[in-house]
Amino acid sequence: MRYFLLLMSLWLLAPAVAQTPNPAVLRVDSLTTKGSRNGLLLEQGWRYHVGDDPAWARPDFDERGWDTLNPARPRQELPPRLGSGMSWLRLRFRLADSLRQRAVLLQADGYGAWEIYLNGRLVQRAGIVRANPTQVPDPDKLPPVVVPAGGPVEQVLAIRFAPWQSRLLRLGTETQLLDVFLRSEAQVREQAAREVRAAMGSSVVAGIFGLLTLLHLAFFRYYPAQRANLYFAFFAGALALQCLALVIQWALSSPTLEAMLPLLFVRRLLFYLAYLWAVRALYALFGFRPGWVYKGLWLGFFAFVALTLFAKTYAGYVGALLIFLIIAELLRLTGRALRQRQRGAWMVGAGFAVILLFLVVILGAFAVSALLKVPNPLQQAPGGFNTFVSLLLYLSPALGISLYLAREFALDSQLLQVKLTEVEKLSAQTLAQEQDKQALLAAQNETLETQVAQRTGELQRSLTELRATQAQLIQKEKMASLGELTAGIAHEIQNPLNFVNNFSEVSAGLCQEAQELLATAALPAADKDELTDLLRDLEQNQAKITQHGRRAAAIVRGMLEHSRTSPGDRAPTDLNALADEYLRLAYQGLRAKDKTFNAALRTNLAPGLPDVPAVGADLGRVLLNLFGNAFYAVHQRQQAGEAGYAPTVSLSTERVDGHVAIRVTDNGTGMRPAVQAKIFQPFFTTKPSGEGTGLGLSLSYDIVTKGHGGTLSVHSTPGESTEFTITLPV
Repeated sequence: MRYFLLLMSLWLLAPAVAQTPNPAVLRVDSLTTKGSRNGLLLEQGWRYHVGDDPAWARPDFDERGWDTLNPARPRQELPPRLGSGMSWLRLRFRLADSLRQRAVLLQADGYGAWEIYLNGRLVQRAGIVRANPTQVPDPDKLPPVVVPAGGPVEQVLAIRFAPWQSRLLRLGTETQLLDVFLRSEAQVREQAAREVRAAMGSSVVAGIFGLLTLLHLAFFRYYPAQRANLYFAFFAGALALQCLALVIQWALSSPTLEAMLPLLFVRRLLFYLAYLWAVRALYALFGFRPGWVYKGLWLGFFAFVALTLFAKTYAGYVGALLIFLIIAELLRLTGRALRQRQRGAWMVGAGFAVILLFLVVILGAFAVSALLKVPNPLQQAPGGFNTFVSLLLYLSPALGISLYLAREFALDSQLLQVKLTEVEKLSAQTLAQEQDKQALLAAQNETLETQVAQRTGELQRSLTELRATQAQLIQKEKMASLGELTAGIAHEIQNPLNFVNNFSEVSAGLCQEAQELLATAALPAADKDELTDLLRDLEQNQAKITQHGRRAAAIVRGMLEHSRTSPGDRAPTDLNALADEYLRLAYQGLRAKDKTFNAALRTNLAPGLPDVPAVGADLGRVLLNLFGNAFYAVHQRQQAGEAGYAPTVSLSTERVDGHVAIRVTDNGTGMRPAVQAKIFQPFFTTKPSGEGTGLGLSLSYDIVTKGHGGTLSVHSTPGESTEFTITLPV
């Protein structure tokens, strides 16, 4: 925050300082710049030349024909050719006698790769210097270089430099090409200590704002009507994340620009977002409606982000203007609330007044320092003072708003206490009135007892119906349990049954192979015939085992299907379309098995039949089963060779007394009354062994009656016809 305000002040108050001609040799009398404790920034006396020649590192090389340069200036103010490839920078400097008697540290920090030569000797290499800027690796921060004591009076510093180019440069706040400092050991230690103190202070601020975030989110959770708590939680959360980003940046063991620049960009965005939410919190706090000013601030924020990413030159000016507009809007809203005499508004105003006061002090100190050419007193202040100022600037508005909300909560609590006292008085009055009403209620009780007796009779009838329903439910539960037991038994039988079928088929194959081998074996004819008969009998036995094993497998599959409960949901179903579709499907399926089979299909579907809530897949299984049985019956009668017989299967639908009826009729073999009585029982079938499991109609009966609340009935005349009727409630 401190560095941001100083930079913002520089943009608004100080014009760009023109570069002044540098002397041939830079004289260094002190390791400070305008009272700064960071060391001496070498800005003057530099000369540069684009290209690469190892001879330019020698101390005796004459660079007076080169152009002058201040590498610490912003990149956009430097010659464009410096960013297109390798170049050399040279500086001749003379240390004062007091500085030559002790070691001096030289430290470089820039956006690129470099090789530093001191008096012709390579003393430091950072990265890899390459001619193509896009291939220059991400620069890293290196330790300082020691300028030994007792060196020559005039020393030559030559730097072979290649700039680093990346879109991430737009995300950073510092865009200088190269900073070169001369520092003492004490200054280096003090710089490191300041970074540690800044990180610790940021950790404290992050913790405070994190607690404020949780606190106001809890307030909003229990009192959603006061939305200012939510917006203020966003404000505190954004500042907590900003401080946390600074701590992460400091915690990196060797932070590179690839790691630091996105963090710097995120910190700036979080700072602006925090105070935009602070503006929104004041709107909600004071009951003001956000207007075009608030929308304009958000547009300015997005413009700042876009300029940062695509036009770095103007992003700083837009950012400085945006923060001043945000502060102005905060002060305007606070002033408006004060004019309206809203209670507690002075607390919020005091928090923002602290920011304004310190901003004026910072701007004043910087202006005096720039105009009078004297050291900035704020830069000479102890590190603890700057940390205290940063904490105060961060926390003063947050504390102001928190105190305001706390005061509002306390006042609301007092008001609720007063209301509670009034409620207690009203309760006493109501109690007295209730006693008067007791007598009236006693008279009405007799009337109510009579009505209760009448209602008791109705409830008794309802209880009887409920018990009947309960009995039905118990029966359904028993049937469901029986289905689960059946499924379990079927699963247990299925595995050994599969082994029997598989090994019987294998054994039959082995018998055939044994017969083939026996046919070629040299044995007596009598023995060979006897063995052949035995193998043939064994093969027939295996075939019978396979046949009846498959029959048992079909029964097991039927048991599993019978015990399955449908998970489908009911949906409005067009019964005409469903029945007609499955009629065609069943007929084509039988035709695919027996090409010689033909039957006449007759349909009489009632027009305008209403949709019925049903599980389409389950009802389709029922229809497919009924149609399959009908085609089987007419096929059996056709094979009997009856003269003039024409196989016919009919389908009709109609609406009868609030129900929909589906009738499937065939002119097949028919059924005797004794068979009709058992037709819906599990495992009962009229088909020959191996052709039916006896579970299809049982399963269909359960689907229609239990699953859909309908009925399934049969009427048959032996030797003439059979008709199955499904009724479903509309």
